[in-house]
Amino acid sequence: MTHTDGKVKWITRTALCTALVLLAQIVGKMLPAGAVIAGPFSINQLVTGSLVNLVLILAAASVGLWSGVACGVVSSILAALLGMTPVPFIAPAIALGNAVIAAAAWFFLGKSHGTGRRVAGVLVGAGAKCAALWLTVPAILGMLPNVPPKQAQMLSVMFSWPQFVTALAGGALALAVYPALSRAVGGRGE
Repeated sequence: MTHTDGKVKWITRTALCTALVLLAQIVGKMLPAGAVIAGPFSINQLVTGSLVNLVLILAAASVGLWSGVACGVVSSILAALLGMTPVPFIAPAIALGNAVIAAAAWFFLGKSHGTGRRVAGVLVGAGAKCAALWLTVPAILGMLPNVPPKQAQMLSVMFSWPQFVTALAGGALALAVYPALSRAVGGRGE
């Protein structure tokens, strides 16, 4: 395979993963908004977040670090532009959280690593994404003058512990799918 073929394959797979993330968000918007699990954490967020994290983890682990990061950043920007983000100004925080979980997936889920390290990677990635969002979303919302305090509080909770839950769920799905995907695509990209 030539260098150009490798770039084309990388671009194609990264674009496909980005499209899958956006599709997960569209599917999530189609779910009933009132099905609440706890506080502002809803079935919608559980399904959407878990699917998004699944794709981000698989992109990074199977295509490569920069594929997962690009997928997470580009999809965050596109989601904000398409009105799929509750407050568009938090897109940078979401992009950061997505990049963090992609980096953890890339580091821990390589095909040469054992199951224990992969599970640890899911836990570390989920915790790191949760921490990144828990710190940055309230900070950004605090700087925005037109966000009502009640909405800021609800969004701060949405982007705290529920992110850990959805990252764990997406990570568990990724652990189940990754071995077969890795064999099908011929290993991990760098």
